[in-house]
Amino acid sequence: MRPLLFATRMAFICNMLFILCLIIQRTYDFIPNKDLSSMVVLLGWMVAPIQNLIANIWYGLVLVSKSTIRLPKWIAVFNLSLLIIQMFVYLILP
Repeated sequence: MRPLLFATRMAFICNMLFILCLIIQRTYDFIPNKDLSSMVVLLGWMVAPIQNLIANIWYGLVLVSKSTIRLPKWIAVFNLSLLIIQMFVYLILP
């Protein structure tokens, strides 16, 4: 279950960067370093939905198989709620 834990943590980090990208989109780019800003946008806009979808599908398959998971519930709920928000932002808002 270590790969699932890694995928979930990676999705959590990308989701935090997705929230930062939403803040930057609604206000202004307050990150002075352009390389860092590019990395935030890349991980937040491009990688976050894919990584989040993979982690949530994997988590769902483990739940369906009724295996034991040593994964905090709050991180699974957070990732699922951000996946719903991402689908709203990418599919409904444009």
